[in-house]
Amino acid sequence: MELTDRVVRIEYVPDAGLLAADVTGRIHLLDGDLQVVRSSPAPTGTVAAGHAPVYTVTASGPWVVGRDKRGTLLRWRLDTLDLVDVLDADHTADHTELMDGEEPSPVMSRGITVHRGKVYVNNGYRQMAVLDLETFAVERVEPSFAGHVPLEWFCQDHPDVDAASDKAGRVFLGDLERLDFPTVVRADGGNIHRILYDPLHHRFWATQDDGTDENDNIANGVLTLDAQGTITHQVLLARDDVEFLAFSPDHRTVYVGGFDGVLHLLDNTSPEPRIADTVTGFSHQLTDFTVGDDGTLYTLTQDGDIRRLSADGREVLARAPFRRQCVWDIRQSADDPAELYAATDDGVAVLSLATDPVGEPRLAVRDHLVHGMGFTRRVVPLPGGWAGVTRDRWVFRATRTGEILWRHRVAALAHTVSGSPDHSRLLACHNDGVDELDAATGEVIARIDIGRASAWAGCYLPGGERIVASSTGLVAAFAADRQEVLWELDTTEYPKRMWAEDADTLIVSGENGFKRISVSERKVTHRWTELLDNTVENGVVLPDRVYAVSYGAQLGVYERESTEILALVEDLPDFAKAVAAVPFEDGHVLLVGGRGGWIRVFRTGGEGVKAPLTRVRDLLLPRQRTTP
Repeated sequence: MELTDRVVRIEYVPDAGLLAADVTGRIHLLDGDLQVVRSSPAPTGTVAAGHAPVYTVTASGPWVVGRDKRGTLLRWRLDTLDLVDVLDADHTADHTELMDGEEPSPVMSRGITVHRGKVYVNNGYRQMAVLDLETFAVERVEPSFAGHVPLEWFCQDHPDVDAASDKAGRVFLGDLERLDFPTVVRADGGNIHRILYDPLHHRFWATQDDGTDENDNIANGVLTLDAQGTITHQVLLARDDVEFLAFSPDHRTVYVGGFDGVLHLLDNTSPEPRIADTVTGFSHQLTDFTVGDDGTLYTLTQDGDIRRLSADGREVLARAPFRRQCVWDIRQSADDPAELYAATDDGVAVLSLATDPVGEPRLAVRDHLVHGMGFTRRVVPLPGGWAGVTRDRWVFRATRTGEILWRHRVAALAHTVSGSPDHSRLLACHNDGVDELDAATGEVIARIDIGRASAWAGCYLPGGERIVASSTGLVAAFAADRQEVLWELDTTEYPKRMWAEDADTLIVSGENGFKRISVSERKVTHRWTELLDNTVENGVVLPDRVYAVSYGAQLGVYERESTEILALVEDLPDFAKAVAAVPFEDGHVLLVGGRGGWIRVFRTGGEGVKAPLTRVRDLLLPRQRTTP
């Protein structure tokens, strides 16, 4: 029996197996061979309302407890995975502390713990809820010691001090039962996904997402703290989010990993931590990790791939049966406006858009071309075909029939590729800078060094100037034909994608919303972000409307000039990555694709249409074969 939906959290439960929670809100128990032993039913009242993954989950005694993205609190029996309790977010809150009409705030956080028979977790309003484990009765609801910031992890293993961390880079030290944490340490600029107690050296370990000070969005890793909150050591080992740390059973090895897709093994035999080994070869970003009683390792990557590894990480002992797919990018063909290219987990899908007999848009898969170079992050339409970039560092060009004309491997983890207005050049951004390539041959024309930061997004202006946005948010313009910096704008906000709308307008997605930058004014003039939770991955700008998708699995619709929100879609099947607007009749068809290989087709508002967005249909791309 295979897993049908992407798993988002894993936890090893002694004497039971591997607990896995998926994007639909179901949980599963897997054995040592990562075969599915049993699965829970879909939570009532959550999946029906839309996308409600369970990121917040833990097991204690005979119970599994958790919270879904919408704040619904859940309890299952561990032995059967029968769902026993579902507590609606609206009825587990202290309403005297809320605004009139306030609704739960969707969030994907991991902070939950069971301590002395009580469950501690943020409710849907980010207050602290304390429940009795055996009865699942809400015993008290209090303001959170982290304010309105979601909690990310708890640790009660230190003999005298409890610890917690949040999504704003803070470590809290104090007493969990009293919800009193007088010591607060700013340890990072972003999430601290885990904080654990190290009994060998009587200290805490914590992860970092962003880094701090001169390393902000450049280098990050893990750090250690004493019980008074003093940071004693730091190990910089990543350029992207660090999602986990865990100990071997004897605490002599610390396992660390994250979005760089590298598992680090740190030697913890002495007070000075050091990197002893690294393991690569994972299919995607590492997002979760747990260690079994026998010292074997369980890894989860962003695409839902679960592996059981030997204690040194070198041998794959088992792999869960799951067929992944994702739509990363959708672009119109340069040759045929009815043909579209979709970047996928295994290649590029060629799509066609037509009108069905009743006048509605119909999207179909014309071909699906598998190239074997890792998942395709971006696709660039070119005359006669397309270019693409993969996470495995390949930039390539293909014909419309999928024949690979050339390929070039960049020096480090690749992020984006974009094409010049005349289709003659390509700009490939990666962790070690930028490679500019001849689009016809793949030969390197130029290399752009941007220093310690990673190049996360790039594009060309109509005049050929090269624009590069770094992981720190610095946007720099380089001359078209020489290594001269024409101007710079430090937005201080990391980017995801960027393109030029015209000679004076850059559109950037990423941290703190979807943005318009004026080249002549060197500033952000518009920001479309209201009600969006988390990073904005992508979007579309039309003459009167703007559409943006976020890591909160949301789609926001905005009025272009005023930036006023007009609609919010929160029932997307999973994370959205690709967005494209294609002219159709008197308006546009909006295509939104994401994890799971789905593409949702919307009609945008047009003449006589009241709703700013109307869902028409979904197209599901074929998923990859299971890897044994």
